[in-house]
Amino acid sequence: MTPATAPDPRSDLAHAYEAAMQHLASVQSAKGAVGGEVIWNPMLVCQYVIACHVLGRPIDPDRRRRIRLALERQVRDDGGWGMHPDSESWLFHTTLCYVALRLLGHPPDDPLAAGALRWIRAHGGVTKNPTWGRIWLALLGLYPWQCVQPILPEMWLLPDATPVHPRRLYCHMRLIYLGLSYLYGARVQAPDSPVLRDIRDELYDRGYDRAPFRAHRDDIAATDLYEAPGAGLRAAFAAMRALDRIAPGLVRKKALARAIEHVLFELRSTGHVCLSPVNGLLFNLALHHHDARHPERDQAFRGLEYWFWEDDVDGTRICGARSDIWDTSFLLQAVCEGPRSDAGEGLARRAAAWLVTAQIRGDIPGGAEHYREPADGGWGFADERHPWPVSDCTAEALEALIHCADHRLAEPLARERQLAALRFVLRRQNEDGGFGSYEPRRGSLVLKHFNPAEIYGNCMLEYSYSECTASCVRGLALARRHLGDAVPPGLAADVDAAIERGVAFLLRAQHPDGGWLGFWGINFTYGTFFAVHALLAAGLPRQHPAIRRAVAWLVRHQRRDGGWGESFEGLLDGRDVQLPAHEPSLVAQTAWAVLTLMAAETAEESPAIERAIAYIRARQQADGSWPRERASGVFFNTAVLDYDLYRQIFPAWALARRLGRTAD
Repeated sequence: MTPATAPDPRSDLAHAYEAAMQHLASVQSAKGAVGGEVIWNPMLVCQYVIACHVLGRPIDPDRRRRIRLALERQVRDDGGWGMHPDSESWLFHTTLCYVALRLLGHPPDDPLAAGALRWIRAHGGVTKNPTWGRIWLALLGLYPWQCVQPILPEMWLLPDATPVHPRRLYCHMRLIYLGLSYLYGARVQAPDSPVLRDIRDELYDRGYDRAPFRAHRDDIAATDLYEAPGAGLRAAFAAMRALDRIAPGLVRKKALARAIEHVLFELRSTGHVCLSPVNGLLFNLALHHHDARHPERDQAFRGLEYWFWEDDVDGTRICGARSDIWDTSFLLQAVCEGPRSDAGEGLARRAAAWLVTAQIRGDIPGGAEHYREPADGGWGFADERHPWPVSDCTAEALEALIHCADHRLAEPLARERQLAALRFVLRRQNEDGGFGSYEPRRGSLVLKHFNPAEIYGNCMLEYSYSECTASCVRGLALARRHLGDAVPPGLAADVDAAIERGVAFLLRAQHPDGGWLGFWGINFTYGTFFAVHALLAAGLPRQHPAIRRAVAWLVRHQRRDGGWGESFEGLLDGRDVQLPAHEPSLVAQTAWAVLTLMAAETAEESPAIERAIAYIRARQQADGSWPRERASGVFFNTAVLDYDLYRQIFPAWALARRLGRTAD
């Protein structure tokens, strides 16, 4: 009798990898990019509804229906809406959703609207909204502008050297507050109407005129507050309120004109899509107030469509970011590590050809006077339409294309374009050796204590991020080895020095228990994934104490099911908080952890790696994909993001690395 053939675990993994590649090929766009939705919350689509009302732009009936569908899909059991998919309800988001529902024509006794209003009243009413919520209410005449914390457009008239000039802020905050300062300074407000009078009566059941606006001017609902304004910021607000009352009309007029100059530059330099939909919405409102017949008004409004995701399953959403370049770069690196695969290599060839086109060629005319850093050579987070390049996106894209050329999946990127990418990345390094994202840090760290956005943290400045630093160190090190003597001597010396300083930063940033705190992902698992790969790429041996501490930390945190799972709650105060024991591990985090272990593997880690790979394989679905799970992305401590493709690309990468690539 012929003995049964034992199952081949490697063959099983190869089938799993091929299925993953086929699934990813099925979501690839026609142009070649692979980008998933960055799922957040209903804030932006509700602000879109409010903006359309102020702008006098009707919303298509199908879109109105889909907006309602999205709100139905995202409402909490208690009737409110939250900051992110896993959060409790927040006053800010629930207020916006209620107002949007009413502006869309739903009556106050509509189940969604009625539930929201009950939640609002049970949590103290709308007067304790955070500042950004008050501003959107003020645009509709539902909150008095004089009780909104002051955002003076005159700040844009300060000399550039001033320590508190807005140019020193993190670019997202800078442009959001550019738009807010115009709206505040001009006291922009929609004309009164019956529906606004009805909403006002509903929100203030004791009467708008009797609402305690001034008494709650410095109060923020406990559900929403993350970082309370300190004594220094409260004093600054008091001083700005006094200046607001006495500022000469001519100065205010000049300040608004300067703000509009910056608004128009951002609209024009981005093809009207803007850095983000947040400032895009604000800029549409500012431009409309400035000139309701401005020739670019329609282009600016159409630019908002760039940020929409819309279907009949989840409704109409507006994402806070697009991630085509970011997702595609990681996917290409995964394919380059994996075995030969028709699906994967066809996918990679199309993706690499597109990624080359997304590199920015040349600087943006007039950028310097509007506080833009040189952009030539960079890649952004989004796609070829979005000319806001980022340090780590550039490093990851460059690395992906170098690997693709090595494996004959793409033509080599021209040497001059590689050198331009190196120069771009170098310009984002901070004095401490770490790297910022869009820009190097421009302002004093003192400014972090003057955060007016009570619902977010660490949002005032560019910082040195462990993940950005790690991506930049790894990309620079790979390109330096790849280009060799083709790098001019002066640039080569700068790259070598930047790598050395970046490594020193990462070694200082390691926590005593062995992990690295993440800023853009959850949490230590994410930061450690990037840091260990960077240190190894820079030449540190696997036996280096920092690497061994990191590996030990990961092994200690492997869960019973073989995976890893951290909670977003650790981001609130920089702690390591694991998911409850009864919840399954997260595939994305498990992939980050096992990729790190495989990169630094010694014989001791083999059992942990095998258990992790088994968990990833067990969670894979029949179509090659992995199911939706808790979100793993984040920004500004509280804003958790669900990157739709993280749970597809990183597990596929883990399978690719485990299988290895045969010689081409």
